[in-house]
Amino acid sequence: MVVGGGVAGLVSALLLQEAGCDVVVIEKLPELGGLARSTRYDGWTFDIGPHRFHTENPNVKAFLDRVIQGDGTFFPRVSEVYFEGKYYGWPIKPQNLVQLPPEIAAKASVDLFANTFKEYQVDSFETYILRQYGPTLYEHFFKNYSLKFLGIDPADTHPDWAKVGINRAIIDDNAQMQNLAQLLKSTLLNFDQKVVRYLYPAKGMFQAWDTIEAMFLALGGQVVKGTGAVLSGQNGRVTEVRTESGETFEPSVVIWTAPITLAMGQLGLDVPHLPYLGLLLYNVCIERDVPRDYQWCYYGSKDLLINRISVPKHFSEATAPPGCSGLCVEVTCMKGDERWNHAERLSDWVVDDLIRVGLIPSRRVVHDVYVERVPNSYPIYHKHYPQELEKARKSLGQFDNLHLAGRTGMFWYNNMDHSIENALQLSRRLLRDAGHTELTELALADGTSVGEARARTA
Repeated sequence: MVVGGGVAGLVSALLLQEAGCDVVVIEKLPELGGLARSTRYDGWTFDIGPHRFHTENPNVKAFLDRVIQGDGTFFPRVSEVYFEGKYYGWPIKPQNLVQLPPEIAAKASVDLFANTFKEYQVDSFETYILRQYGPTLYEHFFKNYSLKFLGIDPADTHPDWAKVGINRAIIDDNAQMQNLAQLLKSTLLNFDQKVVRYLYPAKGMFQAWDTIEAMFLALGGQVVKGTGAVLSGQNGRVTEVRTESGETFEPSVVIWTAPITLAMGQLGLDVPHLPYLGLLLYNVCIERDVPRDYQWCYYGSKDLLINRISVPKHFSEATAPPGCSGLCVEVTCMKGDERWNHAERLSDWVVDDLIRVGLIPSRRVVHDVYVERVPNSYPIYHKHYPQELEKARKSLGQFDNLHLAGRTGMFWYNNMDHSIENALQLSRRLLRDAGHTELTELALADGTSVGEARARTA
């Protein structure tokens, strides 16, 4: 049984079905893809924020090759930060240094020089950023953005939030900076830096999940959509999985990719403090092209409602009608709060923000605004989350046939590529534990199917 048809769940289900297992996937929503799913309306396609494939893992690459099958787009990364009314490339580039307001640029340079001689006790998001960028950039950008995005004080946020959030947003390890020497090295390297190229399915991210579903169903797998799953367990095993629509299954193994706290509540365990952030998406269909060429941009200003904007058309032209474009505008909240309950009322504010930051000239170009609510979008890394997560893992560890996977199941802020790698590793381990042959091991080792591995061996 695989609970949750997101990236980790779908990939695990396909790999195990290919290896000869009987697999059932239960997905609460009517479509697959989880936090990487797509929504489509009137010729426009939107993902949940900027999704794209980028990996250095050859096994993940091999798996993606047989899913995308050459029907994808490759493009160089273009991302930006909106700061003090101007756009800057992100990660920082040499030309950006002279674009900063003179007072901020001078203070930031002094900070980076001073950081060469400072030692920080890194125990929070705040101290991590102070060590990396200094107090000026922390006060003017990172503090506001983190507080606005996450909803908790940076001093109460675990440093892991900075490590996985900012560093994954940078992607290139050469672009890290902690002091003036590192900044100079980083910016000089940018002059002759290898361009990072991303892969995106030609029609939209849904194309990948539709392909995996078709491959899975062709092998006899079963998918149950539009209903949640409820676990029951006793004597150290999950004994039953019931759907909210009334079906009952007796699983040998359960892969759980839904929120870890939900599994604990269903199994009668004490639920630790592991909250998830909610996300409101304002998918704005506009009848013109976008004046910026970025794929996504961060907006940290306190006087703007928006947190991040992505442009699907800059991933693939097929995501919008000719001469038109789309803007996926993200606003964070908590499920059930005022923003969540009355999200539609904020649509005008979102459009006003788009005009203020120069992405649209007026309301006249807006074809429509669609609002999507996404619960459990990010794990909230508060300062004590590692201890709470360890409690959860120990409690669930008593069920020997229950395995956690994916972003929400593992309370892990990750990218799609990490979820695919997680699925490859988990599937390999489950099959090894079940005594499957070296042939299956060979297939899972390089992302190919069991049939392809058999043919190659022959």
